[in-house]
Amino acid sequence: MDKNHQTGGTLVLICGLPGSGKTTLAKQIEAERGAILMSPDDWIEAVLANPEDREERDRLRSAVENLQWKAARDYLAKGHTVILDNGFWSEMERTQYAMEALEIGARIELYAMDSSDRDELWRRIEKRNQELTSPVWIMQREDHDPHWTGFEPPTPHEISFYDDGGFRS
Repeated sequence: MDKNHQTGGTLVLICGLPGSGKTTLAKQIEAERGAILMSPDDWIEAVLANPEDREERDRLRSAVENLQWKAARDYLAKGHTVILDNGFWSEMERTQYAMEALEIGARIELYAMDSSDRDELWRRIEKRNQELTSPVWIMQREDHDPHWTGFEPPTPHEISFYDDGGFRS
């Protein structure tokens, strides 16, 4: 698609591990641009009957992300800026969203949060755990750290594909 003739809005993808600052950046962009922020965690927490039911919480993630993407595509087609705060752990997932956004005529931006210092991420998560008012998103290192090996940070080459964005610390 010719980027000079795009008709849709702007899709902003925020990529990184928990504790890397994804939601903080997403809220900043939301405020600066009057954008629509779609955070799966917010929707899951709103519909979760039992805040301690981790199995149901995890089951809801895919359904909520799919609903948010359907709404996001509609907003993009109307020219809005939409921020997805999903984490986007794999290049394949990021590419899928980007290609669908391009089909709508949207610009696409990718912001990759620094996820390299795992000890720093856990320091931030532990601080966040203490500030949470609900147990839904309390994280324990032993439950999550082993799964983080599947995270594929974007390369500079991948970032260059997007209209804007880059690496954030």
